[in-house]
Amino acid sequence: MWTNDLSVGSQVIDSEHKQLFDLIQKFYEGIKDNSPKERLEELILGLVNYTKTHFANEEKYMRSLNYPGIDAHIKLHENFVEQVNGYYDRLKSGKLILSLEVTNFLKDWLIKHIKGADQQYAAFSSQQ
Repeated sequence: MWTNDLSVGSQVIDSEHKQLFDLIQKFYEGIKDNSPKERLEELILGLVNYTKTHFANEEKYMRSLNYPGIDAHIKLHENFVEQVNGYYDRLKSGKLILSLEVTNFLKDWLIKHIKGADQQYAAFSSQQ
């Protein structure tokens, strides 16, 4: 899932992005393999927790750049965490049957976010 065109020019951030793709892949495999609900809950919770850590690191990096678009970027992060938390809550309460649709949302969001919003701070960083 990771390709070099997703690089933002920061080895740490790129490494975290790769880890996010790995977590999404494990989640996908869990769904594909009909893993027990508890395992899927564990996988999505791991994704949520790692995402929060990554977003905090990315936001710290943007602050170090004095990136002017940070507030809008943080809103994107908050919306994503809220949506994934919603998936987790609905799964835990039995109101969500996980499908490839959820995995595709996660993967597509991450790719669009990196190629869009993240590339903006990468471009800003290269101009400094």
